Amino acid sequence: MLQPLLDIPGQQHEIRKMPETITALGILSAIMGGLMLLIAIHQPASAQDLEESVDPVFVSYIPQDLSDPARERRLLIRIDKAALKACGSMNGLSIPTQELIIRSDCHHETFNRTVAAFHSSTLTHMAKAVDPWVGPTMQEP
Repeated sequence: MLQPLLDIPGQQHEIRKMPETITALGILSAIMGGLMLLIAIHQPASAQDLEESVDPVFVSYIPQDLSDPARERRLLIRIDKAALKACGSMNGLSIPTQELIIRSDCHHETFNRTVAAFHSSTLTHMAKAVDPWVGPTMQEP
């Protein structure tokens, strides 16, 4: 006498497990696919990107700062301090490190670019006359 396949002991149990296994494999595949996608999307920053990322340092001024020589000198001092900060100067650095930053190309270029951004011939002329890279940085009077 022939028995239907579903009546054979043990087979019915395996048939029920099959959909659960397929569902579990589907979920596992979806999770693995998502992780692979996240890994592919996430690109670590290169050292060059980290070095070139710039945190802006702002210099506050009012239009009158460009019309009076005494105010222009104080503006140049603020520009100089901001350029030093942008190039890594901070409290607590050793004197040799501070001197390296003061005499660095970064400081020189940042100072000059910032002065040029004001588009003021008198400020530019005064900045060239001061030249803070020959001696210590400009000091407030």
